[in-house]
Amino acid sequence: MDYFEITKNYLKKILDKPTYDNWIKPLTYIGFHKNVVFVGSPDKKKTSWLKKNLLNKINDHTKKEFKFTLKLVPLYDEEDITLPEDNKRGNVLHHRSNLQNKYTFSSFVQLDPNRMAYSFAYSVSEFPGKSYNPLYIYSDVGLGKTHLMYAIGNRIVENNQKMSVIYLTTSDLMNEYVEYTRLNKRSEFIKKYTSVDVLLIDDIQYITKWGGTSEQFYYIFNKLIQMEKQIVICSDKHPDNIPDLEKRIKSRFEWGGIVDILPYDLEGRIAILKKKISEVSRNKSLTKKQFEISNEVVYFLASSIKDNIRKLEGALNRLIGYADLKYSDMNGNEITLSFAKEALKPYISLKKKTITIEGIQEFIAKKYNIKVGELKSKNNRPKIALPRQIAMYICKKLTKNPLTEIGSKFGGKHHTTVLHSIKKIENEIESNEDFSKQINSFINFFQD
Repeated sequence: MDYFEITKNYLKKILDKPTYDNWIKPLTYIGFHKNVVFVGSPDKKKTSWLKKNLLNKINDHTKKEFKFTLKLVPLYDEEDITLPEDNKRGNVLHHRSNLQNKYTFSSFVQLDPNRMAYSFAYSVSEFPGKSYNPLYIYSDVGLGKTHLMYAIGNRIVENNQKMSVIYLTTSDLMNEYVEYTRLNKRSEFIKKYTSVDVLLIDDIQYITKWGGTSEQFYYIFNKLIQMEKQIVICSDKHPDNIPDLEKRIKSRFEWGGIVDILPYDLEGRIAILKKKISEVSRNKSLTKKQFEISNEVVYFLASSIKDNIRKLEGALNRLIGYADLKYSDMNGNEITLSFAKEALKPYISLKKKTITIEGIQEFIAKKYNIKVGELKSKNNRPKIALPRQIAMYICKKLTKNPLTEIGSKFGGKHHTTVLHSIKKIENEIESNEDFSKQINSFINFFQD
């Protein structure tokens, strides 16, 4: 239920248009708490007029009909908000930082899609308030921007424990503002956030949803920038793509540095997984025993979860936790592909996937430590030719593509070349048992 819309619809019925446009339209919705709707008023004159002429009448109606009341929140400065004397002398007021210590720069995997964001973030952690201020990091969900934000805060605290750092989401900011307002402690809210040295705000794309909260953010933002305090902002959108974002706020975001994190390719996801596996193996408190995770399992995870690193790491944690439970009273410690698929049934969709030439090329290239481009090249060295022939054989066996299409996807090879490669692999399978087992394991990967 949109309580403020209910209120405005009621007022449109009882007020003439000039009165509504002048006194009601400028109000902004802030939030709802315990049957009280908090609405921001932009200046003293409007607040005074509304309290004197309308507020009681509005609340009589809404309380009777809908069981809620309206409370006006001033969005202007009711008093001269100054920082406490001890803060002016450099003794910072400390508040709960909300930082998670496990997220550091050393635990962040640097790759091409995130290298610039990492560089900007590290610079900010070294010179808070001096390099990129504000720093604005954006990406799709689960690619590491919050990790970088935590890393900035943790490094700043590590370098200077006297500095006050706060991390919170935009929703946290809104909820806290509503609570402070309900307790008539709005000035304390402003003092709290203008007394920090580093403010880290996540999910800023939601700032436009909270009405009056954006006014408070704008005020806090300007105060901190004026005092050369560091602000770091994260979002899933570039400022240009946040709907209804005020131009004045957008322009502030553009003052410092705007960097993005791009999606990771297969190689990047594998690198991240291997880093995570290495961290788990070093941390003896996470599992009862150490596990051997094959490259086949790593590839399975990295190729199954493509768009969200957070989910990818969650799948790995689930897999290790499942193995820890399963092997608690057994001697085994190897996590096989079949074991991984069993453990991750609720986590990863194991429905039969469409097998493509591109997927087979990617898999074989990884297995033989070569590049996909080499499979498509004219290079006929044994190191390249054999994997290419194997890939062509699997493509013919597992896909419905004709030989001409397979040849086309391998750099324009003639269909007779493809046929020759297939027959060569078939002959090798018949005469070489170990080779046959290896090819069957490749095929089983796609068919299981």
